[in-house]
Amino acid sequence: MIKKIIIGIVLGTLIGLFTTSFFKSQKAELLELFLTKITATSIVTGFFCGIYAHLSKSKLQIFLVSILIGMAVFFLKYLITGHNFDPLTMGAFTGALIGAAFSIIKKIEISLKIMARLKRRRQSGFNIGDY
Repeated sequence: MIKKIIIGIVLGTLIGLFTTSFFKSQKAELLELFLTKITATSIVTGFFCGIYAHLSKSKLQIFLVSILIGMAVFFLKYLITGHNFDPLTMGAFTGALIGAAFSIIKKIEISLKIMARLKRRRQSGFNIGDY
């Protein structure tokens, strides 16, 4: 669970920096991009999406619920701070990117487990001489 939360925080940070770079001036430093409301909200979204990705088994459900989590977190930020940069669209965008990353990670993990299981069975003599 900790691994998924850390992945979510890192993804949220990167997506937040990327999104903030559209709204800041050309001469903004990395620390200045990091210390914004958009980046902080993206990190929180990544945290909650990481928790949900650990709890869920379905890749599609991870993707769709991550979009909803992003929309909810960004709208909550709008209600608290009044920072109105179209919170629902930004939340959906952030949630979709984080959810897609978690879905891809889940798919890779499942594929690796299946390949390892198949390799063990082939080594134990499964499927030898069944032509």
